[in-house]
Amino acid sequence: MGIGIVLMIQPHWDTNNLWSELVRISQQSPATVGIVGGILLIVWLLLLWQFYQQTKLSELIVAVNKLVPQVGDTKSQGLQVKRWGRRLQPLAENVNGVFEAAQQAMVEEHEIERSKDEMVTNVSHDLRTPLTSILGYLGLIINDSEQQKLQREEIMKYAQTAFDKSGQMQSLVEDLFDYTQVHQVDFKLHWAPLDLAALLQQLAVNYELEAEEKGVVISAVSNPTVIEMVGDPDRLARVFMNLINNAFKYGEGATFVRLSAKVMPDDNQVEIRVTNNGAKIPDESIKRLFDRFYRVEGSRNTKTGGTGLGLAIVNGVINAHGGQVRVESDDAITSFIINLPLTPEEDELPD
Repeated sequence: MGIGIVLMIQPHWDTNNLWSELVRISQQSPATVGIVGGILLIVWLLLLWQFYQQTKLSELIVAVNKLVPQVGDTKSQGLQVKRWGRRLQPLAENVNGVFEAAQQAMVEEHEIERSKDEMVTNVSHDLRTPLTSILGYLGLIINDSEQQKLQREEIMKYAQTAFDKSGQMQSLVEDLFDYTQVHQVDFKLHWAPLDLAALLQQLAVNYELEAEEKGVVISAVSNPTVIEMVGDPDRLARVFMNLINNAFKYGEGATFVRLSAKVMPDDNQVEIRVTNNGAKIPDESIKRLFDRFYRVEGSRNTKTGGTGLGLAIVNGVINAHGGQVRVESDDAITSFIINLPLTPEEDELPD
């Protein structure tokens, strides 16, 4: 091609031989030949560089295709970024970012499936156990209707046991219902003005009898004595009831349960604490306490039962209010700490 360009710029040939003509032109116009040669060298290098980039890009595409089946393998490290050069390195980094995100999504999906399977097992167990008792004790009463060998006290005892087991089943069903409601996309709160201090005092009064039976003193204290805020009274009451029930169930050795609230005027927030002096929550469990279906290892037994949804419901309701919930636990005190805005953001209120 270079020879053709040199000959084209030549108006006429002075020789009859192509090679002789090229030699003559190079002797007469060395600058022209040098310029044409330099241009041709640059074009050739650009073409070579382009070919190299296309080759590397093709290799990168092949490497990406090989990564696809490895998404489910958490040990796979993705692409080696430095291998692809300066121009393709950002693309390789982006591919790795997408790959890692897909891996994380797969891990989370597997964890959700595992949690759901565990939940189904727990629910099946917690429904079957009281249901078996209910059927058993009611069967004893019905089968004795003709023989009448049972004393009235025995009949009342069996009936009371069946009634108590029915309450366990009702509590389980309510937890499942509340959990599904709180985690629906269109979940909405019923906003209304309320006195938080009065709500906590009423809850403490409602649990006095149960606390006395367990040898626990329950109390409520607020600063100031009237705390006016806007929220969903029913949902918030259920939150505090769940935390009180948790303190009774899992606060082994506790002698008191205290509900306290104080206004944080600088932040336009109120801080509520549900505190007990029972057994410490293991450090490794604190980060997962509010995960759905999670329960502290060893907490599941015939006395406590449950599906591990109570704290997930608490977290969902508090988040819907624009607040936060956390837990602090040591050998002396365990506190569930809730921060709520006294008034919600305007976009959270109904139209």
